[in-house]
Amino acid sequence: MAAAAGWVEILEPETRNVMFANINSGECQWERPPAGVQVKEHHKDQWWELRDAQSSLSYYYNSDSAATVWARPSNASADILPLEKLQQMQEKLAALDATGDGPAPNTGPPTAIEPSSRDNAIAGLTKKRPSQVDSGLESYQQNLSTHTKGVIFKKKVSLASMLSWSKSAIKKPMLTTLPKADRKDALALFKLVQMYMQDRGAKNKEPIQVALTVVIMSWKNQQLRDELYLQLCKQTTRNDNIVNCEKGWELMCMSVNFVPPSTKFFSYFQGYVSRHTAAAGEQRGRISQYAEHCLKKLAKIMNTGPKRGQKEPQLSEVRQAQKNIFDPSMYGASLEEVMEAQSRYVKNMEIPWVVTCLTAAILDAGGASQEGIFRVPGDIDAVNMLKVKADRGELKQLAKYDEPHIPASALKLWFRELESPLIPAELYDKCILAWNNAEQSIAILAELPSLNRLLLIYACRFLQIIGKPENQPKTKMNLDNLSMVWAPNFLRCPSDDPAMILQNTKKEMHFIRNLLVNLDTSEASHLGLPDVSG
Repeated sequence: MAAAAGWVEILEPETRNVMFANINSGECQWERPPAGVQVKEHHKDQWWELRDAQSSLSYYYNSDSAATVWARPSNASADILPLEKLQQMQEKLAALDATGDGPAPNTGPPTAIEPSSRDNAIAGLTKKRPSQVDSGLESYQQNLSTHTKGVIFKKKVSLASMLSWSKSAIKKPMLTTLPKADRKDALALFKLVQMYMQDRGAKNKEPIQVALTVVIMSWKNQQLRDELYLQLCKQTTRNDNIVNCEKGWELMCMSVNFVPPSTKFFSYFQGYVSRHTAAAGEQRGRISQYAEHCLKKLAKIMNTGPKRGQKEPQLSEVRQAQKNIFDPSMYGASLEEVMEAQSRYVKNMEIPWVVTCLTAAILDAGGASQEGIFRVPGDIDAVNMLKVKADRGELKQLAKYDEPHIPASALKLWFRELESPLIPAELYDKCILAWNNAEQSIAILAELPSLNRLLLIYACRFLQIIGKPENQPKTKMNLDNLSMVWAPNFLRCPSDDPAMILQNTKKEMHFIRNLLVNLDTSEASHLGLPDVSG
């Protein structure tokens, strides 16, 4: 009998490598399940029970000898593993993927044993990984180039070798899908990856300059992005030099700040990163910390897209991305992380320093009388540089801004990029239900965590100043307009349904308007903002 949890150790037919299958769910993966999960070990008399595609009859495959038989093995030592659920999972994946290699149908009669066709079917089971987040890259192989080695008698390099660390340069891109015009750049990119990882001489180039070149190449040419991430996966796989391997992970973390993989490659890359987290059992050096940081940034950039702006990524931005791996940014973090990070620059602040500095900069630059404030975007490149200044603790310089749209855009961006919305998701439905009741809207604030609550009161007080009646003829931004602009920065609809999002948009706006019109914000009066009534 198989283990209670359903996990069994099997041999992948083509490579003969150990992998793990769950006979109950149909899951299949290369990494061993976490410690504490019972796994039935492989042995020589292990037989897989599979279903013939044409006859719907069961047949049996010995993963050690590769023998196939119709009769159920009856010897006492035979261990029968019912892997039909795994087979069904693979067939579904093959049907969804026009280029996939699903189990090949058996064309022979049910009374005959045809090992060749059956072996192909069995091998097809493990060409795809039936998990929502793929744990490896082998199932992406239909997009990978075929590599060879040797000068005279060229030998095909196995997939496992091709996706493993290599000291030598590659002779062709990793991806077959790469346009011919980009193949030379792909080979140059691999050498840069090797340089950053200290597997190749850097020719007097500083590592950060090498990283900048990598980021710029993939930022300018989106065709190179999947190639870059695949190269980094290759060079961090079976890499015994932990120092160099960590450098590869560092470059991976820096790159996902600026460019995402394609949607087609995303799940494979996410799966690769996921299998290196602490939860997956990674123990070498700081790799699990790099992987966890990379997952956060990956999820974020897949929503926001690549770095925006006309200017290519700057050295200061790449350097800051490197620093933020173990030193959290003021942007895109949780409120708690922001408060911890800012303690390097200021002490005893009750709310995030970046918010108080940006609101001061907006008011000092005349934002309360600037037409289109919060509606007209600031220069995106200037906003990007302002984010870098925030992470360096240089926000006190912001009072010198001549126009307020840059700090105004940076302020909206800070709220929008919070790891979790200022008004937590669990209170979202209450806010929507209270859209037409000011008293109920204000009462919800009592349910917020103390930091979230004080910050929301401060933000409302600031918007009340911007929206004073005497300012509205100049700004063309009354409280309705301010509520419309700011609602998405305070609230995030948890549904992915476009109809639901659209339906709730107006209710979100009305909820925020209830606060701006009716909330007594005197509780935040000591935090440096002018008097609302003054």
